[in-house]
Amino acid sequence: MKILHLFSSKVFAGLERHIEELSFEQSKSHEITVIGPERFKDSFRANYTSINTNQWRFSPILWLQLRDAIARIKPDVVHTHGQKITNIIKSDSHFSTIHGTKKNIAAFKKTQFIFGASKKSLEQIPPEKSMVLENWVDEARFSNFKKKTPEYFLYIGRLEPVKNPERLIRAWKQNYGKLLMVGGGQLENDLKNLIGELRLTNVIEIHPEDNDVGSFLSKAHALIISSDREGSPKVLYESLYCKVPVLSTDCGNIAEVLPNESIAETNDKSFQHLLKKWSGKVNELSSSQERCFSEVQSKNLLSIQAKKVNKKYQEFLSMASR
Repeated sequence: MKILHLFSSKVFAGLERHIEELSFEQSKSHEITVIGPERFKDSFRANYTSINTNQWRFSPILWLQLRDAIARIKPDVVHTHGQKITNIIKSDSHFSTIHGTKKNIAAFKKTQFIFGASKKSLEQIPPEKSMVLENWVDEARFSNFKKKTPEYFLYIGRLEPVKNPERLIRAWKQNYGKLLMVGGGQLENDLKNLIGELRLTNVIEIHPEDNDVGSFLSKAHALIISSDREGSPKVLYESLYCKVPVLSTDCGNIAEVLPNESIAETNDKSFQHLLKKWSGKVNELSSSQERCFSEVQSKNLLSIQAKKVNKKYQEFLSMASR
């Protein structure tokens, strides 16, 4: 199959790694092209064509560039990621992925088939034209992973309002130990100022975003997710794959993966209660998530999940050729 993936983005985070890993895995047996912004070209292992997809969605230049690229590539399948690019593209073999939870899903409904990060993301989509595709772990990225003596609790994610990293920093006033926050985004300076105001500079450190997730997980007591909204967080599965337990707010598909006692409601008070509940009990937390570790290591692997995607492509193409 000739498969074309398209996306627009200004940061390389979970969605972008999802596309990078899927396209590379598919490239082992199919002809793949990824179209996205120039800045991410070196981050992709599959064949990559640079187009400024971040420009205005109604730009005639963008529309012409994408039209010409699709005409040149002649893909069997066009797979768009995210609302903006999905809304622009029109194709008879159009697949799309909703990576989070969206209020407006009109653009996705126009595509032939939709993958969703969680059941919540597909609530308004007919089941016959959609499926939940949980995120995965690219095993190759963790081939040399070894757990080391834990040094900190860990946050990995964009420093954006939807992730609510401020909730985590304010909760950390109770001083549960060292906290390492890895990521970048529009809130970075505000968060650094907040850390200073709360006199937590010796406890909380912000590190730039980095693709070497394993190196951070190797020294982590636990991963902490403080988001208001999520889809199927890649770092959730990577943490569990590495047998690093997770504490999280109830967002995206978290409740479908973690036990109830590891989840807080999506508000500050419940989140603070969750951290306090497990303070000093990391070993017990790990024991309570042993089943999660095993399930991710056996089910949420890139090689397995990519086959599910390819199967849906082939089913659609078989029906279309009749």
